[in-house]
Amino acid sequence: MKLVARTDALTGIANRRAWDEELPRELERAQRSGEPLAVAILDLDHFKSFNDSLGHQAGDQLLKEAAAAWRDLIRAPDFIARYGGEEFAVLLPRCPAGATRAIVERLRSSTPSDQTTSAGAACWDGSESPDELVGRADSALYEAKRAGRDRSVVADDAAAIVLDRRVP
Repeated sequence: MKLVARTDALTGIANRRAWDEELPRELERAQRSGEPLAVAILDLDHFKSFNDSLGHQAGDQLLKEAAAAWRDLIRAPDFIARYGGEEFAVLLPRCPAGATRAIVERLRSSTPSDQTTSAGAACWDGSESPDELVGRADSALYEAKRAGRDRSVVADDAAAIVLDRRVP
């Protein structure tokens, strides 16, 4: 029963409840170990238009395919959850900033059905709360959207770094 309560019924990956339980645990682990931790939020671009033009069944299929593609690309210690609607959150333990960028771009580039994804990520600063860390990743996501979508923004202590869709 606990597995059902922590699994998104549509996509088969973890749901928001599971995310809300896992993130504080991983922050505590990172605090003890001193290892880096990053959070990424991925948002399917123009999902409402996709749903409106192709129908809700096609939208549901896109969500399932995206979740499956991304789940298959993350490392064993990583954790992916459907955060809400067309947003997905990825927890990246032991992942420094440079690797975070590479992982997020790899996930984005595997978005199915010729759709695009915007992403925001943040590396934990060692003291912020789960809400603050997710807030920085969410702010980075909205910066990616403001910059034209179909890109990633990784927040760091000084500024946000914008990455184009095509990374050389």
